Amino acid sequence: MRTIRAFSLIAFAILLLAAIASGRKLREPKATADYFPLRVGDSWTYRNTEEGGYTWKVLSEEPQENGPARYVVEVRSGVVIQNVFSKDGGWILFHAESYPEHEGLKATYDPPKQYLPNPLVAGQKWESTGKDPTQVEHHESSRVVGFENVTVPAGKFRAMKVVSEVSGSGSPLTRTNWYADGVGLVKSTTQGGQIKYGSELTDYSFKKKPAK
Repeated sequence: MRTIRAFSLIAFAILLLAAIASGRKLREPKATADYFPLRVGDSWTYRNTEEGGYTWKVLSEEPQENGPARYVVEVRSGVVIQNVFSKDGGWILFHAESYPEHEGLKATYDPPKQYLPNPLVAGQKWESTGKDPTQVEHHESSRVVGFENVTVPAGKFRAMKVVSEVSGSGSPLTRTNWYADGVGLVKSTTQGGQIKYGSELTDYSFKKKPAK
C-alpha cells in the first residue's frame, strides 16, 4: 500500500511540474543594446540647426587577421570624410579619419581611440587625447548622463545622453550627443563661448535582413 501511495505522489508531482512548465512562455534572451550600429549599406541623414546637413553611410566591412572587423563610414557634407571604426571589448574604437578629396589629409590612431562605450551605461566616464587631421592637439573628457526622451524630425526616441568637454587650441567646447538603441546618433549640440551649433536626425535607412 505504501508503495502504491508513494508512486501516486510521484506521479502527481510529475503532472504538476508538467502543468507548470506548459504554462510558462519560453523567454528569448534579451539582445544586447547597440547604440552605434555598423552594418554595410545603412545610412543616416542629419540636418544642421543653422543650415545644410550631412549624411553617414557604412561603405564596407574589412575583416582583420588579428582583430575585429573594421568599418569604413563615409560622412558627406561640404566635404567627404572617411572614418574607420571597429567594435571590440565593449567599445567603439576609432582607427582613422581621412579626406579623400585632399591628398595627405589623414589622421591614424594607433592604438585606436576609445570613441564610445557600447552598450552605453549611465555613469560611464572616459578620456582621450590626440591630434586631428590638421595636427592640432585636443583632449576630450566624456561621461554618460543617462536616458532622456528626444524628439527630432526622424521621430521620438528614448536616447542615452553623452556629454563631452573638448579642449584644444581654441576655446573649450561642450558637446552633447544623444544615442538611441538600434538607431545610433539622433541629436548633437556643441557650444562654447560664441560657438553654438547642432544637428538632428531626419531620416535613416537600414539594409533589410535576409529572410530566413
